[in-house]
Amino acid sequence: MMTRIYRNAVALLVCSIVAGLIGFGWAMAASILLGGLLAFLNLYWLTAGIDRLLGTGDKRRIGPVVAKYVARLVLIFAILFAIIHFSFLSVLGALWGLSVFVLSGMVEAVILLVKGQAGVR
Repeated sequence: MMTRIYRNAVALLVCSIVAGLIGFGWAMAASILLGGLLAFLNLYWLTAGIDRLLGTGDKRRIGPVVAKYVARLVLIFAILFAIIHFSFLSVLGALWGLSVFVLSGMVEAVILLVKGQAGVR
């Protein structure tokens, strides 16, 4: 399931970058790319931290996982702040890129819903 969500996220990100470039220019495309890269990095760090925490079962390792969680949030907020403060990229484009996994999960849910309904008939 996660492989399909990753694949959907990559396809959605590429289509969004192309549409942003064609419709709004390079700044929108770069913003979507930046947001998408942050989303992939965030998910990678999140799954690595949780896998490490669950793999060891050691509750003393919670501190570093929480610290990395806070670092991820600070990184995302710092980049969004820089985009807003310096106005060099599009905030909406960056937010669109950041939401690529949510959107790909929604696409996967619709696909599964349609497949499930097609099998019922």
